[in-house]
Amino acid sequence: MDLAGLIIAGISAMGTLIQAYYSAKDKDKSIPPGTVRAAEKRGNTPLKIGTKQVEAVIDDELLHTLSAEVYTHQQNLLRVLKDKAATQAAKERQIQAAEEEICRVLRQIKKYNDQALPTQRLKKLWTSHGC
Repeated sequence: MDLAGLIIAGISAMGTLIQAYYSAKDKDKSIPPGTVRAAEKRGNTPLKIGTKQVEAVIDDELLHTLSAEVYTHQQNLLRVLKDKAATQAAKERQIQAAEEEICRVLRQIKKYNDQALPTQRLKKLWTSHGC
């Protein structure tokens, strides 16, 4: 299994959902269901770009752990965004947790990669989430 690809896809998908949430919130609307479905599909499809660099610096056991944690955060975020009865406070908590998870995973990658992120996608995620 391509764990590094799933990790990158998962944090990327969460980033997309977070941006969609804030964009919809600013317009006092809800996130379009198509955006949520696309992010869900994206998060479950391993990315190929940048995975070799991540796999080269992170131990398989840690990759497995990170993948499971990213998946849990991704599913929690999807669940609350799909739930019509979810309160704004519940959505905000999951958004905050997802942003923290994105930054935590990126810090782990940097830690084992000489304090550098190996791809432009990861660098953009770092910047856009204020890590």
